[in-house]
Amino acid sequence: TVMSKYGTIARTDGHSKWFMQKTLKEHDRSMDHPWMQMIYNQSFSISQYAAWLALNHALFAAMEAKIKAPGDDEVLDMVHEAALLRSSSLEVDLARLLGPEWRSEAEQMVSASPATRRYLEALGEDASSQWLFLSHHFLQYNAVLAGGSYLGEMVSQKLCVPHGAPGVRFYAFEGVGSGKEPARVQKYLRDFDKIEIGEEDRAKMLVAMKRIYADTEAMMTECFELNPVKGKGYKAAKEDGTDVPPPPCAEQLELDLEQLQAFKGEGGVRILMSLAGELLEISEGRELYGPGGGYAMLAGHDVTRCLATMSLEADDLDDLSWKPETPEDEETLANWRNRLKAKYPVAGKLSVTESSAPSSSQGLRKRATASSGAAPAVSAEAADGGTCPISGKVGVCPMASIMGIGGAKTAGGDKKTAGDGKASAFMGGKSMVASVQKNNSSEESLFYRLCPLHWDDKTVKMLIIVAVTSWISGIFVGWNLRKIMV
Repeated sequence: TVMSKYGTIARTDGHSKWFMQKTLKEHDRSMDHPWMQMIYNQSFSISQYAAWLALNHALFAAMEAKIKAPGDDEVLDMVHEAALLRSSSLEVDLARLLGPEWRSEAEQMVSASPATRRYLEALGEDASSQWLFLSHHFLQYNAVLAGGSYLGEMVSQKLCVPHGAPGVRFYAFEGVGSGKEPARVQKYLRDFDKIEIGEEDRAKMLVAMKRIYADTEAMMTECFELNPVKGKGYKAAKEDGTDVPPPPCAEQLELDLEQLQAFKGEGGVRILMSLAGELLEISEGRELYGPGGGYAMLAGHDVTRCLATMSLEADDLDDLSWKPETPEDEETLANWRNRLKAKYPVAGKLSVTESSAPSSSQGLRKRATASSGAAPAVSAEAADGGTCPISGKVGVCPMASIMGIGGAKTAGGDKKTAGDGKASAFMGGKSMVASVQKNNSSEESLFYRLCPLHWDDKTVKMLIIVAVTSWISGIFVGWNLRKIMV
């Protein structure tokens, strides 16, 4: 077995954190790329999106052809599983968008892409090294996992198809439910941190990762230039320093940790979080940070340690005693402060009281985990009491008690949990739009509508209309039968 030299501290000081910190600028630049902004704004053309899928198909098909059978590569075996494979899903999408002759058209798109050819050439060379090949695996699969839920939702809205349907299957992973992508990324990173990588190999991997980002960004540029349209929130030059941060809130608050936990957006209230002693008003990002959002675990908490260390653990919330331990931690924390304060106004400051100032960071993490207001360390299913046996929807279903049946079970007999049973964490590559996924139309099944727990206004109105129509029809039929019999 390949074990980590980091032992029990691998989660906070492992390879994944190191690589993410060292490539933070490259990641941010890719997420802010004009092509990504076009997808966010749904301003891309179908031909552009088909080209993007064709380039990715060439990339993933080449990479997956080089993945060895289980047992033949103990390093890759630590993180890889068949459910991650993307080439077959991309083929379904390309067939839907380009038709039965999609292969020849996709090949033409790839041959016309210098960036893709450059990437494939480098991939062929990197495949001879298990460490360099691992660099491709780490970046590419986590990119689709982390950003796929939001990107997939934008594309599904553009194409008017359910998320995960043909045309948008690239972003849907078998066994990873709606909103569970962050937990799957978390599992990958935990497994990645168990791999023992020497300093020399790690340095080579970092060089490869920076090159992968550059080639991927060049592929994005080629797709963007097919039909360049300004995307949502796209800024042509962020480095010029002309961006003006939002003004501070008129009312400056001073809250301790316990008071801060009241501002999680529940019931429509404002949403706050604390970073490096400052309160940030993040209500504008309610879709991300509000109840049910991909980053709801951050709302109402101090997130300093989580952001600075790229941590995926809910235990690292509200750790007021933590201080940056490395220059990388300091740089990452400063980067996050600049980014978030450029988008969200300062709402006050966090006060440290005797009850919120622990004698050790470990003591605070234990207190935060045990606190009723802290981010839950269990899955949503466990918290809500199970899964509806009729609709599959999470919640306590009245139909279950009426019919005398229990929640849905896994093959092992336990109720389903998300990922490894921890709260949905946030740092799947770190993007603030990475893990947002709304409910899609696939949930609106017949069984879903039959369950009273999940009836909405439209369903109630429909049932009323059906009942009234049936009543009128019954009167009409009964009247005619009466005339016949008389």
